[in-house]
Amino acid sequence: MNNKIPTVTPNPAAEGKPRSGWPDGGIQIRTIESGETENAVAPSGTESASLPAGKNRAVIAGAMVTALITLCFMLLFWNRFVGLRSGDGGFSGGVFFLKGVLPYRDYFAPTPPLFVLRCAAVLAAFGKLPIILRGFAVFERVILSLLVYGWLARFFRAKDAALAAVVTIVLSTGDFADPVSSYNHFTILLAVATGFAASYALDEGRTRRALLAIGALTGVLSLLCLATKQTIGLGVTLAIPAALGLCLIRLDSASKAVKFLAGFAAGWLLAAGVLLAWMAHAGILHAFLIQAFVTAPAAKASHFGDFAVRSLMVVAGLWWAALIALAVLLLYWRVLRRAEHKNPMDSAPDSLSGILPVLLLGLVSIGAATIVTWRMVGFLLNLHLPPGYVLLQNLPTKPVIYISLLGSGLLILDYLWLLLCGKLSRRQSQFGLFATIAFISAFMTSLSWPAFEAMIVPGLGLILAVFLSEFEGWRRWVVYAACGVLMFSTALFKEGMPFGFDGWFEPPARAANTASSLPELRGFLLPPETVDFVDSTVRIIRGHSTPKDTIFIYPELGFFYGATERRPATFSASHNIDVVPDSFAREEAQRLLQARPAVLIYGPQMEQSLLGGELYWRFGKPSGQRDLIAAVETLARQYRLIRMFRMYPYNLPVYVFVRPDAVGVASMTAPTR
Repeated sequence: MNNKIPTVTPNPAAEGKPRSGWPDGGIQIRTIESGETENAVAPSGTESASLPAGKNRAVIAGAMVTALITLCFMLLFWNRFVGLRSGDGGFSGGVFFLKGVLPYRDYFAPTPPLFVLRCAAVLAAFGKLPIILRGFAVFERVILSLLVYGWLARFFRAKDAALAAVVTIVLSTGDFADPVSSYNHFTILLAVATGFAASYALDEGRTRRALLAIGALTGVLSLLCLATKQTIGLGVTLAIPAALGLCLIRLDSASKAVKFLAGFAAGWLLAAGVLLAWMAHAGILHAFLIQAFVTAPAAKASHFGDFAVRSLMVVAGLWWAALIALAVLLLYWRVLRRAEHKNPMDSAPDSLSGILPVLLLGLVSIGAATIVTWRMVGFLLNLHLPPGYVLLQNLPTKPVIYISLLGSGLLILDYLWLLLCGKLSRRQSQFGLFATIAFISAFMTSLSWPAFEAMIVPGLGLILAVFLSEFEGWRRWVVYAACGVLMFSTALFKEGMPFGFDGWFEPPARAANTASSLPELRGFLLPPETVDFVDSTVRIIRGHSTPKDTIFIYPELGFFYGATERRPATFSASHNIDVVPDSFAREEAQRLLQARPAVLIYGPQMEQSLLGGELYWRFGKPSGQRDLIAAVETLARQYRLIRMFRMYPYNLPVYVFVRPDAVGVASMTAPTR
């Protein structure tokens, strides 16, 4: 008979100066072998590898469930849309990079180069097809879910960490403008990986050599994050050394803090040196600095106050979501303090059986969305759009966005105060680090748009894990029900609207039952009208141009550049109002008139829609978009109209023109605005 006998270890805090990371009460309860004592408490900040074998089995089971549910959710829609309107997902950039066409030198790029390099590497390794990037991005989402889960599982029960991670990743995909192959999620993945690696530096008993190694790894990851998106990456680069340095001084010693910071600096500088050396060798370093840090930010705001005004505009339309978030956070604060001072571990059987409800809840919630006949769960968000032109959103996720943003921000302030007062425990420092990465990811992402679902990662995970760790009985089932509703509504919404941007939405996933004849769309199932538009347009481009000719598309439908390997007639392939500033757009209009591309694709905007964009991004001032539109329409009157399409769901027209000297079909009447 193999008895598991609990032992009692004296708490050093009971005999003098308190040691952070130990629960109150003077003792630590553990078991000799398998950790089967109910509600045992482990020292805060310890590695999961040092936990009992039962806990390790539960952690592995939780990881498997997290990955499985994330994968099942993504498979609902991952290959059922093209991503026509600004959903290229890096395909065109990767294709042209492999042809020697470099960002900054050969075309305008508003972001750092790592995402393009990642896309080019994937395409070179597995094939130059959009489905390759889409599949790789699904794999990245699974990795992101495991990173969030692994980070949470260090401090919470496996069943709580698994459900929190799954809900976080599912809801973060609820934005209809998420192209799956998303540089936002790729950047957030790197930010979470940076924070996860840094969390090991806060464990008790780390040697100086270990801190040096952890610091170096963290420095490399933070630089990679900065090399993908300048806003989130800059925040991570500044926050990690500041947060870890202060916490290590408080918890351990100044010498250990110096070791971590030295490793961080070495890793960051090494990675930065490699990247900058490559850009200098390619002759794009100066252009990169100007485009990524001067020209591109000017498209979103002339000064920082513009971001605040824009956020208030969106909050005014989502006031109810902000109020719900505040109510949830008030409840959260009541349970947070208890969760900060203990690290509960279920018995091995209870841990494993606790994973099963998470698996069932995730699969049933997602599976139910494939059965329900509703097209989507949404509501009208009034941003001064014209009558009949609606912007549908996933209703339940909006309060969660503010819960993540506000909750992580308040946690940082709270833990900073405890740090200054000398009361910050080791476990609280871990929560503070998590909140720091969560707030940076949410806030910096909000600079692109003040309230969209990518902001949820990873902040929601910590908040949910705290609730689940403290709620038992009927209250736990209430949290389970809320999680199920959130996952169901998000899966339902994504099936009904797999992708859309700026009023251009692609049909529901259930309508995607047709394979394209284009080799470039191998692996996709698409709605018949989408196949007709894409296949016909690609044939027209190839039939009326050579690979040396240029084409132009307004508004941006980037897929056609990569699929036909035709370069744009202008310096930029995208002219979205938040991508190019007005002065640059006016220059592009002149370039377009001079270039006279072989093929011109034009989808006219309604005047009220254009006014709405100018109200939001230019606060009512006329934008350079009008100059681009005027240039396009000038060419359109001189070109031949080959084909006109009507786009889902508002029947907006898209015209395909060819230059008069091209051989083509008899022309149609040119459009007028």
